[in-house]
Amino acid sequence: MANTPISMTKLKRMLQLLASGNSQRDVCGLLHMGRNVLSTYVKRALATGKDYKTLSELSDAALSALLKTPRSSSDEDERKARELQDYLPVACEELQRSRHLSVLQLHQEYMQAHPDGYGYTQFKKYVRSYQKSHNYSYHNVYIPGEEMQIDFAGDHLYLTRPKTKEHIAVVVLCCVLPFSGLSYVIALPTASLEHFFWGLSRCYDYLGGVPVTNRSDNMKQWVKRTDRYEPTFNEAALEWSTYYNTELLATRVAHPRDKGCVESLVNQSYHAIYGVIRNEEFHTLNELNNRIFGLMDEYNSKKRGNRESRREVFESMEMHCLQPLPPTPFRFTYRKQVRLGSNYHVIVGSEHHFYSVPYQYVGEEVNVVWDYETVSVYAREERVAIHRRSFVPNAYTTEETHMPEKHQAYKRLRERNAAFYLDKARLIGEATGIVVGRILDADRFPQCKYRSCEGVLSLERKYGRERVEAASGLIKECPSVSYLMLKSILIRKLDGQVVSESVSKSPKCTYVRGAEAFK
Repeated sequence: MANTPISMTKLKRMLQLLASGNSQRDVCGLLHMGRNVLSTYVKRALATGKDYKTLSELSDAALSALLKTPRSSSDEDERKARELQDYLPVACEELQRSRHLSVLQLHQEYMQAHPDGYGYTQFKKYVRSYQKSHNYSYHNVYIPGEEMQIDFAGDHLYLTRPKTKEHIAVVVLCCVLPFSGLSYVIALPTASLEHFFWGLSRCYDYLGGVPVTNRSDNMKQWVKRTDRYEPTFNEAALEWSTYYNTELLATRVAHPRDKGCVESLVNQSYHAIYGVIRNEEFHTLNELNNRIFGLMDEYNSKKRGNRESRREVFESMEMHCLQPLPPTPFRFTYRKQVRLGSNYHVIVGSEHHFYSVPYQYVGEEVNVVWDYETVSVYAREERVAIHRRSFVPNAYTTEETHMPEKHQAYKRLRERNAAFYLDKARLIGEATGIVVGRILDADRFPQCKYRSCEGVLSLERKYGRERVEAASGLIKECPSVSYLMLKSILIRKLDGQVVSESVSKSPKCTYVRGAEAFK
């Protein structure tokens, strides 16, 4: 086709071949060009009054202006295009300023001002093209060990309760060193202050040092009052930064590019973590985090094309630039004073978990101190209890030594099962084991059967092993057996009776006639 456009490189090569004296047939064969296309460009070249060699040496823009015919358009099309080009800057500024505004609404307003203007599809196409052509980004240059960027992933991960299969959402904290790209991701129960700063401290332990500054957005765990130039940081954040001798930075409000590296890490984590474990089930936070750490080790050690991996860059160029860690990690602690109730347990955290205290302190004032990992209780100016922190809501963590003796005995009783009672009964004797086994096989509520077994075992202490075994031997073949039957036999002392053997009524004498004498 004569109007088929060709590249500038091909057009210049055509001119060079023609200048060298090649025929049009030869040029078409060498450049795989149609004769009509070649003829059209030859006519345009001759119309310029310049020879082929001179034309081939022109710049692309100059040659295009001479030989390529611009697309024809009517005055009406040019008017519509000018009107839209004048409207696009205003429309795109409105879209950027108001998140509630849609392109459809702008098109409706545009059509009210220009009834014969472009339709919605073309209007939207030009708006997106204008936005893309005016979307500029600056390339930041980072210094080794100077900055760490912090953010939470927008999507949750989930734990699964083994019995109910209920899903429990957990938040995901992402941290990255922009210079090397070394990344750290950890799942936390919540985004509360104690969990957030515990996660950051774990990140520092992973890095093996402390960067000069830490940048996050204006989340409430980080910034108390936003300001473009001097934001007011949260007191907990200031305490954490003072402990590690590092500085806090905050991004501008609604400017995610200020921390573009961690925003990129969040997106990468969706592929490197979320997508990989989508069909896996985790029952505890430790299980989930161990899986995440393994995947992140692969992510940090993976080569990036022909470049070094993130870990290799970190170890060779950035690790030695980090500040040293304190001897112990930062612990965000809570404190409260309570009077110990009659159940000798204290409630801790938003999860309302109960922790035991020695019963001797019931009714006294005790001080409870807890952080992400441990719970300590102080009374009379000394620590009387320490527990590992649990985040199971409304559950109990109880140390047996904190319980009164009667409560310990009751707890042990509740923990017994059928195997325990069978083993104890068989120690008394085989018949007693059979009786207890038949009691356990009965169609009754388990706790009721266990109480009956407790009764059988208690008879040994009162009547002795031999009598209980003898009494069990009398009833073991009965259609049904029970603790009360065994007890009744022992009370009435029926266990001493033995089954008499059958005795012949004929005396064993030599003078007694036998049956033969009567025939």
